[in-house]
Amino acid sequence: MEHGFFQILFTVLIVMDPIGIIPYFLSITSSYDDKTRNNVILKAVLFAALVLGIFLLCGKYILEFFSIKPGAFYISGGILFFMIAFEMIYSKPKVDRTPVAGEDDAHSGFIALFPLAIPMIAGPGILTVIMTYVSSGNSWISSVLLLFPALIIGLLCMFAVLRASAFILRILGTMGIFVMEKIMGLILAGFSVQLIYNGLVALSIIR
Repeated sequence: MEHGFFQILFTVLIVMDPIGIIPYFLSITSSYDDKTRNNVILKAVLFAALVLGIFLLCGKYILEFFSIKPGAFYISGGILFFMIAFEMIYSKPKVDRTPVAGEDDAHSGFIALFPLAIPMIAGPGILTVIMTYVSSGNSWISSVLLLFPALIIGLLCMFAVLRASAFILRILGTMGIFVMEKIMGLILAGFSVQLIYNGLVALSIIR
């Protein structure tokens, strides 16, 4: 197969960025107790899994419906990944927001859906990963068989990291997470340029 499973898994984990989401997650759930925060995590991951599942099963047909060639999506995906990498590299350390008075269970449900599930977990980046690999030239079945376990592992990692977010933040500190995000951004930037190159080759623009 053109793309190995571990390459796909590594891409999924970098784009999802579970470590980088910790400060923001803690800031928007700072007024919740542990039970409510854990419910938010579970709902967010389930919402995200539903969205990713829809794109995994229907992504190929979306591309065919709009007559988008794989090479074109490689280039657009590479550009988007580069923008994400640029933001990861040049972003400033995330700071906590002031808790909002009167937050309750209903509000926590909205928080789980937006912005946690969409767009922070199931955002444009990871949806582009799905669309890119289902248009990679492999059969639809083989692409799904590679992507499905990678996405499941990614979501499980996201769930585990968010559950342990307070502990991880104490261990690494804001600056530790900040540095890790920069390193992941550099790797993603290199991957994005390679993706653009592959798209240019696929479209026969360069040899």
